[in-house]
Amino acid sequence: MRVTSAAASLLALLLPWTVAAEDGKVLKGHTGWVGAVAFAPDGKTLATAGADRTVHLWNADTGQAQATLTGHTDYVGAVAFSPDGKTLASGSFDGTAKLWDLAARKDPRTLTGHRGVVQAVAFSPDGKTLATAGVDATIRLWDVTDGTEKGRLTKHRTWVNALAYSRDGAVLVSGGSDGTVRVWNARTNEELRVFDVAKLGEVRSVAVSPDGRTVAAGVRYGTVKLWDVGTREERTLKGHVSDVWAVAFTPDGKTLVSGDGDWNRSGDVKLWDLATGKERAARKHGGEVLALAVSADGKRLAVGGWDGTVSLWDLERLRP
Repeated sequence: MRVTSAAASLLALLLPWTVAAEDGKVLKGHTGWVGAVAFAPDGKTLATAGADRTVHLWNADTGQAQATLTGHTDYVGAVAFSPDGKTLASGSFDGTAKLWDLAARKDPRTLTGHRGVVQAVAFSPDGKTLATAGVDATIRLWDVTDGTEKGRLTKHRTWVNALAYSRDGAVLVSGGSDGTVRVWNARTNEELRVFDVAKLGEVRSVAVSPDGRTVAAGVRYGTVKLWDVGTREERTLKGHVSDVWAVAFTPDGKTLVSGDGDWNRSGDVKLWDLATGKERAARKHGGEVLALAVSADGKRLAVGGWDGTVSLWDLERLRP
């Protein structure tokens, strides 16, 4: 691993890494699309990753570049912080996931086993397990302490694109190109629910509400779906016109944020009132929206896109 924190600090002074934008900042530093963004649990650090095979760490307050993590040999399309913020996981087109020790700054542990692109990574809330998913149609569960594989979920029929744990760690949710959202018992690995949207298209993204009762999914061709995990009641949020690559709940559970995009056009970011299902606000990102994240305090929204930039917005200012 090469962590170029000093170089990043110097370049932040010499290059326009951060520029002012409506309601926030635009972070510039990646040299290709940005396919993953994640806030540290304390909200102070933002991780971004993309086509340039790197993971960048930013000061979430100032937008200043802090460090660059290198080691993947192909595009990096997934990142997640451990619950204590000391470890960062990344998933890559090189077929591996990596665990980066951000405190020790030593070479990352590399997890191998997937056949093909690793599309998604997610830590269990207790920090003991890392879930990874990929184009080999499997979800693999890893012991974070020693990097050994301790479980495998294989019900998806093709690419698994997204993962999300419930806040209490009871369930793991996955979404795939087979048009299904699957809810798993995270303790027994038993499949509990299957929500099928194959008639609408591939599932690009998933999220679980803070209370664990609602699952959201972004679907190809512009649909956002919501399900009550207990009653299976289904709702549809309409307004996007292209693939919904990212969805995230705000910490209070009252708002869902979604982002879409299509080739060669700016992406739409929408905020939905979950009580009414109505669109509350919308903003444009410079390119196709590929990823988004909401900070744990609900104050910031980060959006990564095809144009290679990251929008960092004050979430409260986006709400009417």
